[in-house]
Amino acid sequence: MAVVALGSAQGRLCGELAAAIACHLTRSDREAGPGAHGATYYHESEPAFEEATRVLKDLGLAAPVPRADKPDETWYCRHALTMDSEAMPGALASAVIDGARLEAVLSAFLTLACCHDRLPSERTPFTPPTAYEAAMRALVRAGYAQGVGTAFRWTDKIGSAMCRIEAWDENGQSLATLRERDRLAQADAAWRSMPETIRRAHFAKRPVPLVPVVEALTMSWRDGAWHPVDREAPVAPAGQIALARRLIELAQSRA
Repeated sequence: MAVVALGSAQGRLCGELAAAIACHLTRSDREAGPGAHGATYYHESEPAFEEATRVLKDLGLAAPVPRADKPDETWYCRHALTMDSEAMPGALASAVIDGARLEAVLSAFLTLACCHDRLPSERTPFTPPTAYEAAMRALVRAGYAQGVGTAFRWTDKIGSAMCRIEAWDENGQSLATLRERDRLAQADAAWRSMPETIRRAHFAKRPVPLVPVVEALTMSWRDGAWHPVDREAPVAPAGQIALARRLIELAQSRA
């Protein structure tokens, strides 16, 4: 995938996204500073960090730091930024980036920002963390997001990238939003059908303690219904703590 030396809005967009990626990867470098030329990091053999590293290396924005014990190693070693993150948008602004490369950079950015940091992937308006404001403005210019007052909202254009990182389904719906709807529906059903013995035992106190509610759900709530207590039940399934928190909210709202 070659970079052609011509003016390109896509090039600047890639530069803005790459800058955010670089700052995230080097956030623990206290000597050079996050995003600084020469700041180093290790990809930790974590798939999202490895892919982000490949993207930066492909753009010439990161390079391996030779190891003393294995000077020829170019992957399982620390990597260093080849320029300040602030210079990356300008450096790539004079380049035309092909579609495959743009998709790779966009996916790497969304995976880090939405799955490993605090940038929302839901379709409702949001205010991004300060570290992602410049990237979000660039995404607005490219049509992947839109401004909503001082907030932002994702557009349909970013749908394929959100699907690639498994944040949206094929219909363009946020999986996080769908999970939240399911959790709320489950909690409402659990509250309405809750045996009075459980209600008195776990929801009469104020504030309602979280751990006993999680334990009650683990031992009694299965497949959308209350069952006799099973004290040998396995570890609480994923989402049980969130479900317990919602039940506590319902109990307190009805107090």
